[in-house]
Amino acid sequence: MIDPIETERLRIRDVVASDVDAFFAYMRRDDYWRNLPFDPPTRDSVQSHIDRSLQEQSENPRKSYFLAATSKETGKIIGEAVLGITNLRDGQAAMGWAVDGQHCGLGFATEIGRAMLDLGFGLGLHRIYAQCRAGNAASLRIMAKLAMTEEGTLRENTRRAVNGGLLRNGQS
Repeated sequence: MIDPIETERLRIRDVVASDVDAFFAYMRRDDYWRNLPFDPPTRDSVQSHIDRSLQEQSENPRKSYFLAATSKETGKIIGEAVLGITNLRDGQAAMGWAVDGQHCGLGFATEIGRAMLDLGFGLGLHRIYAQCRAGNAASLRIMAKLAMTEEGTLRENTRRAVNGGLLRNGQS
């Protein structure tokens, strides 16, 4: 378990088993999954994801962080924060974010992204990258706000995707 991460408006914490319905409530909507490279989630698939995340919380070293982003004001889950260490030896990780469509456009995703960069670089990682569908203008804007440099476009991937990255020393 990690200590909760506090941002200006969010508390980002490890998921707990009782989070399933809150995640499924927004993950099942088209505005969540339309930019992701998988089919709409079912309650069972969300349950499996949470179960796997609960197991990963006890791994040492921990390589996967699927976290609940909760509103400080209401305590409700408004999104997710993701950090996945892809190469521990070289200090590489992928990060991601998602926000309930009812809370999009308010800067929460950028807040989550900054928190994931802080978490990753605090763990001693060297390079953190994010990936989004090439047509996902909102995520491309967030990567730019996070000072990530576009590193390339993956063609003939599940979908055409753009990679953006940032190095520990702040070089994008």
